[in-house]
Amino acid sequence: MKKDTKDKILAAATSLMTERGYSNVSVKDIALTAGVSEMTVFRHFETKMGILQAVLDRHSYIPYFEQLFARDLSGNLVNDLQQIANAYLAFMEKNKAIFLITTQDRSILSGVMELISDSQTKQLLKLLEGYFQVQIQKRKMKDIDTNGQATVFLTSLFGFFVSNAFWDDHFLKNQKESFVDHLVATFVGGVCI
Repeated sequence: MKKDTKDKILAAATSLMTERGYSNVSVKDIALTAGVSEMTVFRHFETKMGILQAVLDRHSYIPYFEQLFARDLSGNLVNDLQQIANAYLAFMEKNKAIFLITTQDRSILSGVMELISDSQTKQLLKLLEGYFQVQIQKRKMKDIDTNGQATVFLTSLFGFFVSNAFWDDHFLKNQKESFVDHLVATFVGGVCI
């Protein structure tokens, strides 16, 4: 029962905060939408920020990427980077609501933005750096600045996602496959031996 109640609260918070922004949603609003009392919300989460933190934790892509990097990549640079890129964009699209919540209220949620950066982006960056280091050791890639190149790769993907998240009729809409193919081809062309 508790898990079900917790899920209802998190779903209500995600929906309301996506629609109105973090600062325009009260715990009372979340409780009403979830069909529970405010006291129940506070029993599960001490604060509204605690609710948002739980939403962020629930939508983490790091466990998936840890498995992907540990077991699922083939060692073929083109295929692996396409798989990484497609997975990243799929996770970001799935979690677009969370992204929009944090960007709507970024001035009051700067700590949350840093938390996302620390707990998600930096971890993914380290995984990608490690992958590049292995590829360098196997002489499949030039001896590059792995941090710099991982940053470039992820920033390109993030830029594509943000462009589509904010603008419905953006020129990149429905261009994901082409974008990933060209990004990977350009990247591999620059780093391969």
